[in-house]
Amino acid sequence: MRFLTIFNLTLLLLLAAVLMLISPQHLFALVNIPGLLVVVGGTLCALMLSKPQHKVVQLLRHLPATIKGQPAEYNGRAEFKQLLRCAHLYRSSQLRTLEKEVKLAQQQVLIKGVQLVLDRCSLNDIKQILGKERDRLLAPNQEKAQMCRLMSSYAPAFGMLGTLLGMIHMLYGLGDVGLGQIGETMGFAMLTTLYGLVLANLICKPLAIKLERRTVEHAAHLNTLIEGLMMMHEKKHPMLIRDMLEAHGVPADDAPKAAQKAPSKWAKLLPLAATHVD
Repeated sequence: MRFLTIFNLTLLLLLAAVLMLISPQHLFALVNIPGLLVVVGGTLCALMLSKPQHKVVQLLRHLPATIKGQPAEYNGRAEFKQLLRCAHLYRSSQLRTLEKEVKLAQQQVLIKGVQLVLDRCSLNDIKQILGKERDRLLAPNQEKAQMCRLMSSYAPAFGMLGTLLGMIHMLYGLGDVGLGQIGETMGFAMLTTLYGLVLANLICKPLAIKLERRTVEHAAHLNTLIEGLMMMHEKKHPMLIRDMLEAHGVPADDAPKAAQKAPSKWAKLLPLAATHVD
């Protein structure tokens, strides 16, 4: 788990402790299990009516990994290095070696792009096909972010629903109870609104923003790969492709030790200056 995630969870626990200590004589005043069930259950039911059930289950299953900050779905530095290698082999007409090299790749856009280049497809066809492949790879995170946005809009509404139900219950018994019990019932009802706001603004919206940011980063990486593959199709010099990749930003290594050696490793991705074929 990342340091910032641990810090956020610790801050959340401290906030909850402070809220409960504000009124120590009512330690469990902020606990309302029926109201919590109304907010969470109603939000999930509305989401399942809006989206396919298996996608909602998949979102809930991957929720812990999303909160922890799961690693990216791609290895930018390794994929850029492999793109440069493929461009070098294609420019030097080492097609058999290129076919073996592309079998080692794991990025679907890179594999499909190199295969299209080897099949002599037109530049326009390559751009269209790889664009659709990019959209397919980005779709899961976009779907999850959209579902989190929907949950952030549903939760406050079900919070208000719980509050209205509590007020209706209070009004029906208005003539038979005292002011003390009325106040307790009203506070109990208002907690559902609090739960809805917390669920929407402290959980669902931040998760949606995180998923959207991850999708934007992944899309930028795939667009860079596609641009490199189109340059490879035109047999641009690998040094030009490397300059383009560097202009878009070289991804940092995940491991700290690797990150310290990043400049020398990137500089020696390929012995292009000595081995290229004009």
